Amino acid sequence: MVDLVTRLQGDPEQLIGYHGTTAAEVADELAGLRPDWSSGAVVAVDDHGGVRGVLSVDADPEVGRAWLLGPFVDLPEGHPAERQAWHNTADDLVDAALALPRLTGVVDLELYGHRKHRRLADLAARHGFDPMGASRVFTLTGQALRSVLVCAVPDGGEPRLLGGDQTTVDGVAALHERCFPNRTVTGRQLVHGDRGHTVVVQTGVDGVLGYAAGFAQEDELYIDYVAVDPEVRGVGTGRALVGALLRALAAEHGARPRAAAVIALGNDASERMFTALGFDLHLELVSYRRK
Repeated sequence: MVDLVTRLQGDPEQLIGYHGTTAAEVADELAGLRPDWSSGAVVAVDDHGGVRGVLSVDADPEVGRAWLLGPFVDLPEGHPAERQAWHNTADDLVDAALALPRLTGVVDLELYGHRKHRRLADLAARHGFDPMGASRVFTLTGQALRSVLVCAVPDGGEPRLLGGDQTTVDGVAALHERCFPNRTVTGRQLVHGDRGHTVVVQTGVDGVLGYAAGFAQEDELYIDYVAVDPEVRGVGTGRALVGALLRALAAEHGARPRAAAVIALGNDASERMFTALGFDLHLELVSYRRK
């Protein structure tokens, strides 16, 4: 299954946004879903038992949402009815996944893939998913990444790891809910580490000024959330938080060859912040949602 996903992730017309592109990344992501991830996966096999398709489900009953990781469909080269066979198999995978016990009572579903993945767009429309807009993946590698990791502490002081100060913890959770309502992680889940995030925070005399949250993957340091209080935006707080988060992740998990962040299309302020740090546009993705 990891081999199938990795091969298809190398093709923009089949790439799914929830997965990385190397075997190590894919295996790490599947393991991160939960120890019993296989109970949330369905597969399609050929007459010889070979895996030809797969769809995994990541569900969060607390927020009532689920993310469909796929579908991936691998057809033999030169198949006489490739498009129809892909859609038939993908439909069967989706129908089987929706019947999994893990999705009982969950009615808010998402698909996410490369903007060139036209078959995913067709499948989404067929199953009642609405396009929710595009997002861009920015990456930082090489000397630009090394420069951020060894950057000196700014004059205002390095943002710190979120600790046990309940007032600060509550402030981060509240800022998260203000800036990212109805996202994949609630404020409570974020500050309690339910999804494995490392969180750094910048505070001032009036409380929490901003935070950044992310995690380390096999080949990547991933920045998942950055939020700055509207009253202090535009003065470098976001850049300081991103740098501090990357240094914290590298210190805890070791350096990685790449850092990455996903930015909603149209969020020009975030794009300017990340490009100022040396990030480059890597690819564009589209999300589809059914409530």
